[in-house]
Amino acid sequence: MERATDAKIIVAPFGGPFGTSNLWRQMLGAETRGPERGTSMGLDSSVLVLNRLWQAVNIVNARRALALVYGGRGQAVDDDYAVYPWEVWANRSLHSLSIDRSVTTTSGPVRVPRVIQLMEYDRVPRPRLKFTRSNVYRRDRHRCQYCGSHQAASELTLDHVQPRSRGGPTTWRNIVVSCFGCNSRKANRSPEEAGMPLIREPRVPLWNPTAMLQLTEEPHPLWHPFLGGFIS
Repeated sequence: MERATDAKIIVAPFGGPFGTSNLWRQMLGAETRGPERGTSMGLDSSVLVLNRLWQAVNIVNARRALALVYGGRGQAVDDDYAVYPWEVWANRSLHSLSIDRSVTTTSGPVRVPRVIQLMEYDRVPRPRLKFTRSNVYRRDRHRCQYCGSHQAASELTLDHVQPRSRGGPTTWRNIVVSCFGCNSRKANRSPEEAGMPLIREPRVPLWNPTAMLQLTEEPHPLWHPFLGGFIS
């Protein structure tokens, strides 16, 4: 596909305005294809954004990600972590549509990448991650840190590793997710006293883009090497 010189595709890496030109609307069209024919999830699917140094900096929807690649500001990352500019990615898409979601463009269907890399941006945002119930749940992946059961948030609570009545602080390093059964069994004791060792020691999680989302499912496996803070 040839790029028109007057096309204006403006996409800010961190949630800024998304300018959509007539060319962009024509390029994508209205049709999307997902794992099953007739789905329309392609443009709404999440894409991890890496900076030039291969560090995770954001999560955007597929429309924004494709605009970055099409506009020459980013490259698509394939399953083998090789990177491709728009022209090559679009051509490769013709041979791998069954692997992933795709969107329809004027030159044919194009795969929606799971990861893209920005060409020039090399900064890393380091906002302070707030200590909240939801962020503790996210850090521990909604899994009881005593028995290992994975449950819905409504079936979980927070537990002080060292009991609060004994001076245990309410901090990242002393709070873990617990199911109600383990919380009741442990009661006002330390893990050692209760014979309930932790699955892993609690820690202050590193910031990463998943902290901005209320994730309803596990991040895509291609994201795992870049998301050390919240991946078990």
